[in-house]
Amino acid sequence: MKKLFLIIPFILAGYFIFTGQNSGDDVKKWSTRLQISGDYSALPKSGIQNFSTQPRIIHNQGETYTIYPNFLIHESFNTQSEVPIVRHPSNPNIMFASANTFSGGNIFSLGVYVTTNGGVTWSGTDTINTGSFNFGDPGPAIDKDGRFLISYISTSGRISNSVSTNNGINWTPDFLIPGSSTQSDKNFSATDDAPSSPYYGRYYTVYTEFSGINLNRIALSYSSDQGATWSNATPVSPGPYFQHFHQGAEPIVGPNGQLYVVWANNLNNATEDSLGFAKSTDGGVTWAVTRNNASDMNGIRNTGQSFMNGIRANGFPRIAVDKTNGQRRGWIYVVTSEKNLAPATDVADVILHKSTDEGTTWTKVRVNQDTPGNGKYQYLSAVNVDDNGGVNVIYYDNRNTPTNDSAQVYVSRSLDGGNTWTDILVSDHKFRPKAITGLAGGYQGDYIGITSGNNVLWPYWCDDITGLYQAWTARVDITSFPLNSFNLNSPPAGVTLTGYPNSTNLYTVNWDTSASTASYKWIFGNPSASSRRITIPSLENSISFTAGQLDNILIGLGLNVGDSLVGQWDVWAFRNNLTNDSLKAANGPRAITLKRGVPPLSSFNLNTPVSGISIFTSPTDFSNLRFNWSTSGPGVTYKWKFGSPVISATRIIRTSDLSGVDSSLNIPNNEMDGLLASIGVLPGDSITGQWSVYAYNGFDSAQASQSNTITFRRKAKGDVIVLYDSTNVNCRISRDSVLVNLERLAVTYDLYNRKGVTSTDAISFREYKRVILLGEGSSVMSNKIKDSLKSYLNAGTFQRKSRLIIMSEDIGYQIDRPASVYFDSAFARSSLGYQYVADRPGVGGRGIIGMTINTNLTDSTYGPSSDVIKRSESIPSNQTFNLYRYRLFLDSMNAVGRISPTYNVAVMAADAESLRPVSDNPNPFTVRRVLDGLMKFVDEIPTSNDPLSGSELPYSYELSQNYPNPF
Repeated sequence: MKKLFLIIPFILAGYFIFTGQNSGDDVKKWSTRLQISGDYSALPKSGIQNFSTQPRIIHNQGETYTIYPNFLIHESFNTQSEVPIVRHPSNPNIMFASANTFSGGNIFSLGVYVTTNGGVTWSGTDTINTGSFNFGDPGPAIDKDGRFLISYISTSGRISNSVSTNNGINWTPDFLIPGSSTQSDKNFSATDDAPSSPYYGRYYTVYTEFSGINLNRIALSYSSDQGATWSNATPVSPGPYFQHFHQGAEPIVGPNGQLYVVWANNLNNATEDSLGFAKSTDGGVTWAVTRNNASDMNGIRNTGQSFMNGIRANGFPRIAVDKTNGQRRGWIYVVTSEKNLAPATDVADVILHKSTDEGTTWTKVRVNQDTPGNGKYQYLSAVNVDDNGGVNVIYYDNRNTPTNDSAQVYVSRSLDGGNTWTDILVSDHKFRPKAITGLAGGYQGDYIGITSGNNVLWPYWCDDITGLYQAWTARVDITSFPLNSFNLNSPPAGVTLTGYPNSTNLYTVNWDTSASTASYKWIFGNPSASSRRITIPSLENSISFTAGQLDNILIGLGLNVGDSLVGQWDVWAFRNNLTNDSLKAANGPRAITLKRGVPPLSSFNLNTPVSGISIFTSPTDFSNLRFNWSTSGPGVTYKWKFGSPVISATRIIRTSDLSGVDSSLNIPNNEMDGLLASIGVLPGDSITGQWSVYAYNGFDSAQASQSNTITFRRKAKGDVIVLYDSTNVNCRISRDSVLVNLERLAVTYDLYNRKGVTSTDAISFREYKRVILLGEGSSVMSNKIKDSLKSYLNAGTFQRKSRLIIMSEDIGYQIDRPASVYFDSAFARSSLGYQYVADRPGVGGRGIIGMTINTNLTDSTYGPSSDVIKRSESIPSNQTFNLYRYRLFLDSMNAVGRISPTYNVAVMAADAESLRPVSDNPNPFTVRRVLDGLMKFVDEIPTSNDPLSGSELPYSYELSQNYPNPF
């Protein structure tokens, strides 16, 4: 491209002075201000042509769409891009569209395109009449009285606002927002058009600040005097996360004056990482809610023009709110363009983020209905909610181009609040997206637009099918079917519907369909339909509710059990979500009685387990025991009972599932084991008795027809319980090695899967002689397991000590290192008796040698990072012992032990699977030898230094072996 030799030097200098930009400008701003990048001359236009001459008609269930031929909204020899459009809040015949306009050189401005007759004719200009040029980014709005407002980037780089009182013919001079810096960007505006709002008529402008005290945040300014003055800019979004910034903000006012703002929370200059959302109830003065992560997203923002044909694209959010008087009044709809994060399926899908509770919670759905994952691009979306509550989303789309290099324009429409969609092709031609010559790299406009009124959609976009980017639109008429006379069907007159607590018995009320697009309200009145007591909305020609739900409704109306309401029911139909277009059922109202019933107690039977079965229980078995029976009647609750020797001598009582409503009881095996322990059944013992079930209705009870004989037998506890992490391959190897060697040592054991460090499972270790915890790398123990171990140690007594063995290479690094998220120094030092010294990354094996146990016997630990630990300085020195040290480092301990009055602990900073024999100690049974030594330490039994012998008599003695009292 040629250098800009022909541009007047003072114009070029003035441009950079005013914008505060240079070639090294912050890439986060995307060069979003229109910047000269080379020579520009208007390309010859191909001549206006009609791509279609007849409207296309699409029939959808409940609606017909008539798409008229596309037309240029303001034919020009200037480029028109970045095209928002708005309409008058109470007069849909008045619409105001805009665009970034570029005439070549350094002549930038905003387009003003207006219709006052519902889109029949349009007038306007490519150069807004404010008295000066600007750097674009139009943010148009129309207030309650018909004044036009527009925000934009002034030639100084600050955000400016201007107002017109004559439909865009004349405009006030630039009003610079106080506090806006010369690095402001991406603005949008809105007005408060909610008559019930205390801030009715207030103007709002939001933008991104890339300088000053609000750096990288969304800022807001408002005007309470029709744009004559503006407040100082204040932050809307919270401070950005690390390496994040906020951009692409848009405001909107809810039906009661709530001010909402959305933005993209961008990670560096890459994707839009999450949806930001703020809510103000005092006209933008303070923010009741402001979050950078209201909803997860993965936008399509591209930094290197790697998008289709090298254009730049974004996932900036666009927002709309349902202001109708229908069932979805107040719902918030936000659209983004996203990739590869569900519900997005590929490189670019349009995603709707929806909130039905003023932004507290959000759900997401994919809007475009082409084949998921087909690699097509749907991008630069905008959303509108029409006067009938329909949700309309516009976007560019290349689904119909096999080569992916040409796009069309679609509108997707939803009649059910965004759950389902119909795709409507609105453009009658394709175009090949490309960057606009002379402007920022990849730029072809960052926004698209859509508005509606009088049952007409007005999609608004730009394309260069004529040889020059121009603003296009098309009229899309929506025809919905009128309400037709309809009748009530069932239940018949005189029926009584009875509610029972918690009953799942289903009642269905239905009527004829009035229109395929109709919504309905079922009403009940007492004594007549005109005295409404209950109203239930429906989008279908029926409602269903359970006897339990009916009972709750009647409780809310103050009825006691056994009381009734005698009245009438009826149905009203509404067209297109409008409350002022309705029709009552022709044959209504109809007599009905609603009653709170006393649940009947009918005879019922036990099913499983059958009589005579035996069940073994264990504290380490987490599988479910299941008991079930037939139902007694609607609304009853149940209690399971076990008695011994017969059911009348009740020992255990449990409420059935679902808080007593379900005809089954699921109880974990280990929980039943605990119940048996609580009634005195010892490990290894059994108890025989009967189980049965009792049904209750609040006034009376009934027992099942049977009492089944059952025997519960508690599993005898092993000498040891071994804890391991099943999610870790090497920990499973450690488990297998330890179990084999426990069997060689004739030690019985139980096995417990402690899972990973985030597990919330807990278990009691009481009654176990020893506990062995196996770690692997960073998987040492969860907080729940740690709490259980603390309880186990604290439960020890002088007569019956608790005994704990830990084999985990990272026991020090994870538990006694201050930077660890699992840091618990008190547990490590004051309870277990060790301190962390260092992580010793290993290359190959590291030799260890026995000290207090297996004295002078050598082995090896083949671990990458076995810890160095030492005896704790927080407890008396005569309670701690060095068990193993590293052979190469005389001061470096690998295992430490503690003998306290009520418990004993051995901590080895090595994983069991890493233990290996060494050449000068050829006995292959390293794990057995180490395990035997650790167990004998906690059992206070001296160990042998014979590598092959299991004798408890050592061949040589040292004072250190005579613990716990070496003297």
